[in-house]
Formats: sequence, C-alpha cells, structure tokens
Amino acid sequence: MRTFASESYTIAWFKIADFVARGEKERALHVYRLLMHAVPEPAISYQLEGDILLAFDDDAALDRYHVAANLYKKAGKWQQAISVYEHAGLFKEDEKILEALFDIYLSVKNRVGILESFSRLSKICLQQKKKDFLIQLLHRSSLLVDDATQALLHARFVRSLLLYDDSSVEISMYIRHTLDLFLNVLHTDKHHEKDLQKFLSDLKSLHDDEYEQAKKYIGANS
Repeated sequence: MRTFASESYTIAWFKIADFVARGEKERALHVYRLLMHAVPEPAISYQLEGDILLAFDDDAALDRYHVAANLYKKAGKWQQAISVYEHAGLFKEDEKILEALFDIYLSVKNRVGILESFSRLSKICLQQKKKDFLIQLLHRSSLLVDDATQALLHARFVRSLLLYDDSSVEISMYIRHTLDLFLNVLHTDKHHEKDLQKFLSDLKSLHDDEYEQAKKYIGANS
C-alpha cells in the first residue's frame, strides 16, 4: 500500500508539472489541493502553491511565499525562510519581499545578505521615489549591526543614490556621513581600509567632483 501511495503521489506531481507546462492553471491547482493532506509541513504546502502561482505570473504567489517564510521563521528555520524569499526575489522585484529578506538577514547577522538585499531594495525604492523609507530603514538597522556593517550599508545607500536618484541635492551630506563612519571604524580595525577604497572608487566612477571632495575630507579628518 505504501508503494502504491508513493507512486500515486509522484504521478500527481508529474500531472501538476504537465498542467503548468500546458498553461492550465486551474487544473494544476486542483491536483495540488488534492495532494496537500499528504504534505507534513504547512510551510512547504504554501511554498509549493506559491511556485505554481508564480509559474502563471500570478501575484498571489507573493502572499503564499510570505506565509511560508513566516511559518519557517516561527519554527526557527531561518535558512528555509531565506530560500523562499531569495527564490521569489529572482522572479519578482517586489519591495515587500526584499524588505522581508533584509530583515531576516539582519536577524541572522549575515553581512553579505544584509548588504546585497539592501542594494536590491534601494534600487526599487529610489525608482519609486521612496528615499525617506530607505533612510528610516538605515536608522532602524543601525541598532542591529556593528559599526563596520553600518558603514558598508551607508556606502551602498550613497551608491544607489548616485545611480537612481537624480534629484538628491543632499548627496554631499550623505557622503560625508559615510566617510565619518568608515574613519571611525578604521580607528580600531584597519582591515576595512579596502572597503573605504572601494567606496572611493565607486565615487570616482559615478561622480568625480564628489570623489575629489571626499579625498579632501579624508585628508582633513584622518
């Protein structure tokens, strides 16, 4: 009986894949719902439904992914929650998805994840004229990260401003603040000199005048 059940389960998933390939959304979802009683973990159920909906470019997929990720988080399965949001983010550049991903990376203190998700979120927010939201996010995250990560986050913020926010008249102020953060870190950890140089390199390629001003500022404050 177990072998028969297993074979039936496998056949059903092949049917779902076939319906998806043929663009038959309702039939795929119907078979999926018949299978859900056999899925032991609710988070997996929502995640799989999200995958099916995503295949049909249905924005309802994002809601299912949010539910799945929240269930994973409640169970302490942080990597699974990250995987859900990373997967969704590959197909949908959605502000809520990326904000949730950023928050998870903050929770697990994954510096690379924090920086990359913030950069992706910055692009979307600035294109949507939501700079104030990003600034609030920076202030909130400053309570949760170390000084070096804070400096790197501000460097990403400045880079995004130069790329996606032509109206930013306060860019010089943000650059000086970022330089101050780097200089403070370098007092105790010289290993981050390369990060400061990367920031200056970005400035040089994106705004030569600001780069020259930054060099003078460092010279006067080092």
